Amino acid sequence: MSLFLLVIAIASGYYLGSSRRTPKDFAWQELTIDPIGKGYRFTSEALFNSDIGLPDIKKLSGKAKFLSPIKLEEGKLHLGYIVSVDVEKLNLEKVPEKYREEREEKYKAGEFTVMPIQEVIYQVTFEFTLKDKDGFELIKLEGPKHSLYSGKDNRFQDKVSQPILKTVAERTKDIVLNMMVEKCETCK
Repeated sequence: MSLFLLVIAIASGYYLGSSRRTPKDFAWQELTIDPIGKGYRFTSEALFNSDIGLPDIKKLSGKAKFLSPIKLEEGKLHLGYIVSVDVEKLNLEKVPEKYREEREEKYKAGEFTVMPIQEVIYQVTFEFTLKDKDGFELIKLEGPKHSLYSGKDNRFQDKVSQPILKTVAERTKDIVLNMMVEKCETCK
């Protein structure tokens, strides 16, 4: 009889503990880098409309966690993340001449003198694929746009604006990171 009561107590504790899980229980989780394309891809614009190539990416890594909602009764969470992208220094010998010398550029606000570039800046977004314990995709999320600088270890900390149901967060066992290189901000 005492064994039966012990089993019931353990089962009840497990059920109550998992069903009453609060958002603050979610811990940081290392991101898995998408194996297709080394964890990053380029849009057509980034590939074909950029006259300055993005230097090699030395390292892409990060972690994420589910963040508490502002109103607890809503039951929806947001994915917060910290991603590091280490990019090689720009080889100025491979840069078109127009970027290596001082030049005048016209804008709506007037004409400005632009100094020679030292590094290139690309616009990127991070995509997160949430997978369950069996590797099935639960949902795909996209973060906001960021500026990625060559010649440095870029660190991004932000959150995805699309809300996630608490049940999806609880089922998530793996978060796969993929960086989308969208366009060259330096290229004019």
